[in-house]
Amino acid sequence: MGNQQQNHVYSFFREDKEPLPGYSRELVCIKHKDNPDRLDPAEYRGCKTLWELFDNSVKKYGDRQFLGTRDSKQEGRPYVWTTYQQTYDKMDKFARGAEQLGLSPVTNAENTDYKFMGIFGKNREEWVVIDLACMRNSVTIVPFFDSLGPDALAFVINQTELTTMCIENNQFDLLVKLKQQRAPSLKNIVLFDDATLSQREKAQEAGLNLYTVKEIIQLGSEHPEVVLVEPKPETIYMFCYTSGTTGDPKGAKMSHSGFVAIQHLHEHAGIIFTPEDVSISYLPLAHIFEQANLTFSISLGYSHGFYSGDPLKLLEDIVVLKPTFFVTVPRILNRVYGKIMDGVNQKGGVAKWLFNKAVTDKTYYLNNGQGYTHKLYDKTVFGKVKDLFGGNLKYMITASAPISGEVLTFFKVALGIHVYEVYGQTESNGPITVTSPNDPTAGHVGGLITTNVVRLKDVVEMGYLSTDNPPRGELQFKGNNSFRGYFKNPEKTAEAVGEDGWTSTGDVAVVFPNGSIKIVDRAKNIFKLCQGEYIAPEKLENVYVQCPLVGQIFVYGDSLQAYLLAVIVPEPENSKKWFTEKGLEPNFESEEFKKAIIASMDAKAKEFNLTSLEKIKKIHLHNQPFTVANDLITPTFKIKRNVAKKVFQEFIDKMYSEPL
Repeated sequence: MGNQQQNHVYSFFREDKEPLPGYSRELVCIKHKDNPDRLDPAEYRGCKTLWELFDNSVKKYGDRQFLGTRDSKQEGRPYVWTTYQQTYDKMDKFARGAEQLGLSPVTNAENTDYKFMGIFGKNREEWVVIDLACMRNSVTIVPFFDSLGPDALAFVINQTELTTMCIENNQFDLLVKLKQQRAPSLKNIVLFDDATLSQREKAQEAGLNLYTVKEIIQLGSEHPEVVLVEPKPETIYMFCYTSGTTGDPKGAKMSHSGFVAIQHLHEHAGIIFTPEDVSISYLPLAHIFEQANLTFSISLGYSHGFYSGDPLKLLEDIVVLKPTFFVTVPRILNRVYGKIMDGVNQKGGVAKWLFNKAVTDKTYYLNNGQGYTHKLYDKTVFGKVKDLFGGNLKYMITASAPISGEVLTFFKVALGIHVYEVYGQTESNGPITVTSPNDPTAGHVGGLITTNVVRLKDVVEMGYLSTDNPPRGELQFKGNNSFRGYFKNPEKTAEAVGEDGWTSTGDVAVVFPNGSIKIVDRAKNIFKLCQGEYIAPEKLENVYVQCPLVGQIFVYGDSLQAYLLAVIVPEPENSKKWFTEKGLEPNFESEEFKKAIIASMDAKAKEFNLTSLEKIKKIHLHNQPFTVANDLITPTFKIKRNVAKKVFQEFIDKMYSEPL
């Protein structure tokens, strides 16, 4: 990895303030070396709210394309576009129509007057129009992942006392059922598309008012006199319900000012957007990552093309759209990388030799300061990889989960661009750190953005101390990008945010001498085995999932037991190959197959210097993937540990009851 040898300096520990006992000194962005008390403000280009940013962009880029949708009526399904001005007009009329109908009545909670609007569906033009309309009129959006189940839906609707949900038509029956059984506050449904006669009849029977987006826009055009209330910096723009891995989801309150504060990220990172840039919108708009992408565009004037709604056809959408900016998650890059390498291995011979040589050579050149491009290899070897992403990529950001250094470096050399890795979370409005194009090394998440500072808190029980060399501990941040607490959940808010204003991330980090940060563990979701040693299952899952035969993994341990177990969903394609090479029929009950998986996990444990207690002793193979639909993972692909334990309790008990 070579972190110690890096020349690029990201951050520094300030020496002019003494640390509190059990904490490191404050870590500050290197750009603020001469003024370590400075944080970039929650103001960008003279604007203090998202509404002001969008209003400014409409005035600057009104005739520029903004939102693109594939047209199924035309051959090749090209993207057709609405401009910034056209989107503004729809948004303004929707806001006035919704206000005329009283779709977002004032609700007092936590001594604050809120107006709410629920949005439930895949990314599309109507989603953004409604979002912007709410932004315009000081309405807080309550977005839902499109794959969310009825339990989480009912919890959020009831906690916020939502009266209106804007939805895709295929969610209609679910919402009617919730209204009848579990969500009495729901009064209005707004459909993205036209309503059928059957839907209108069902809504009337359930006591629901049914509208369409077109109807509300039309109503707004008839009532230009309706008064709209512009938001203030402290107005809550959205509730972002964080993944409920151990219980009910928590509604993080995200303000206009917090989103404005993160607008400084792209300039700090050297990402220069222009109105000609285009991004593909496919990560859920209910997630903080895609919301950051949206807010960047409304402040800088670039456009979004929506994916078709099918994740399996994402690459097809990309080829048609030809984006210049791609925000992604490691799960997507791992899948693409795997398919590329499978194709290379199948070709074999000279083609495989040349491809591997090109990767090796370009990696060497990159790490020795010779840049991201190579005249020969970029055309003859990596042209098809570039074409997978449309051929026009200028910037790529990966975030939301750790990515292996091998995969990250591969895409840097294959695409000929720096692939930014961003670390952050919902509570920080997205970014806390970002890597630099001037630093080609992998294995860390870069250094601080200019909007926040961080410090390390000792995690004594796990052996992570701020006095270590290099310093280690739980990462805490403080800055203008901080969230405003969890809605109606003072206990969880107090757990996350100390009285001194520092927010705990739950992630254990190490800070290298050049100020780069590496996330190495989790301070939460830990447990003890009977030996008294702490185990961090998420850390181990991130290691073992790199085994070729492992698709998904749930690591489990019991404080009364001496060793770890795992439930594994085998990786389908690699598992099929394994059985074929062995001349065997696929059978997940095969002891030989289980032994092969455990052997590969043992090798991976050795590679990552895991202790003997961190090795998996027994496994159960599960033939169905962990999905949102079966409630085993959250929409951001985190394992719901409490649910997984219940689902697999029978197999856990059986494995522990049998001798090693």
